[in-house]
Amino acid sequence: MPTIVPPLRPDPAGPLSGWRVVVTRAEDQADGLTERLQALGAEPVAYPTIAFAPPDDPRPLAEALRRLASGGYDWLVLTSVNAVRAVRAASEMLSPAGPGLLASPDGNVNMSEVVKVAAVGPTTTAACVELLGVQPAVVPAKFVAEALAEALGNMQGQRVLLANADIARPVLHERLQTAGALVDRVVAYHTVPASGGTDLPPLLAEGAIDAITFTSGSTVRYFVQRIGPEALEHARRTVIACIGPIAADAARAAGLPPTIVASTHTEEGLVAALVAWRQQQLSPILLSSSAAADETPKE
Repeated sequence: MPTIVPPLRPDPAGPLSGWRVVVTRAEDQADGLTERLQALGAEPVAYPTIAFAPPDDPRPLAEALRRLASGGYDWLVLTSVNAVRAVRAASEMLSPAGPGLLASPDGNVNMSEVVKVAAVGPTTTAACVELLGVQPAVVPAKFVAEALAEALGNMQGQRVLLANADIARPVLHERLQTAGALVDRVVAYHTVPASGGTDLPPLLAEGAIDAITFTSGSTVRYFVQRIGPEALEHARRTVIACIGPIAADAARAAGLPPTIVASTHTEEGLVAALVAWRQQQLSPILLSSSAAADETPKE
């Protein structure tokens, strides 16, 4: 019989004990953040705001991958796990009878001999290794597009395939071109509104939500679109926690001033920032309680 693994339970002694924290990530990508919050005592509240879909026209990505496979690019630039997945899926669709357009004869995708890869962030890097069989040559210290462009430096004459979302910010494309690169930007996937999850507006109205997490600008924008103006007003009374500066900028633009912006732009960094903020808020209360106890007459 298979081993039954019980679900993670909130740790009542954890630093986020008693907190209800909204997770706005796509449903199929929310497990990591949800489990981290649970392990620290929080009660995660699922409210997916985004989902992902293939491009309306798959031909541009397919044609670009054919050029890549034949040595037509010097660099493949990937800024998200979703882009990596899209490249892998498109490769396999182009070669349905075999292991995939970008695969070696043993079935493992391996692009290291035909192109260098640049990626944003450790999660995207791990996906490149797992799904494409290649270790990115460039990963910036800061996990934003601007840092990747800076890390790549002078790109004069370099042929670049930039595969990203339909709503991706244009800054990376523009900066690569300014650095001299010959950039082909193709849509690898669409970001679309999501549904499902918890009925959040009543909880916000009751004051039953402590924090809302945002892991991208798109989670903010689609949250605002989904939640509606009345519930958005209630959301402003919660702790707004953003994974990094891009999500924070989107939150400000949406009228949700961020309470927390993680200095390390990962799920771990976001959770650590939540813990640090809450402990900072509790410190005066704990000190006050301790002082009151010290002043109590002893018999």
